[in-house]
Amino acid sequence: MKEHFIRVATPFVVAILISSLLIVGCARKRELRPLAVEAVAVDIGTGSPIPVEIVAGGTWPDLCAQLARVETDIDGYEIQIALLASPVQTGCPPDYVGVPFRVAVPLNPVELPEGRYTATVNGVAATFDWPLP
Repeated sequence: MKEHFIRVATPFVVAILISSLLIVGCARKRELRPLAVEAVAVDIGTGSPIPVEIVAGGTWPDLCAQLARVETDIDGYEIQIALLASPVQTGCPPDYVGVPFRVAVPLNPVELPEGRYTATVNGVAATFDWPLP
């Protein structure tokens, strides 16, 4: 009788543990917050290969925030970038000044098809032509 209980209980316990881990992982992902981007520019340098950076600037959400994740997606001529800040920390002092940030995300242009691209970072966009005229 005891063996039967262990066989039934083990999958049940495993299912509860997996569910708990998934819930904790989802909660952590939801805690990240998008940074408030105020401006986006595309910096194209010189060299071989030509360096390309998508530069975003804005204001940190609070004095304790840090850049936690950068997500990028290229679909055709659309480049989407999400800049996500760390979760809110209790006890963080108020920000009366508005501390600025600047983030440069490198773009590998080697295999980009020729055309006009739009780079959007947290809803703010800039366009550029590739290759340079």
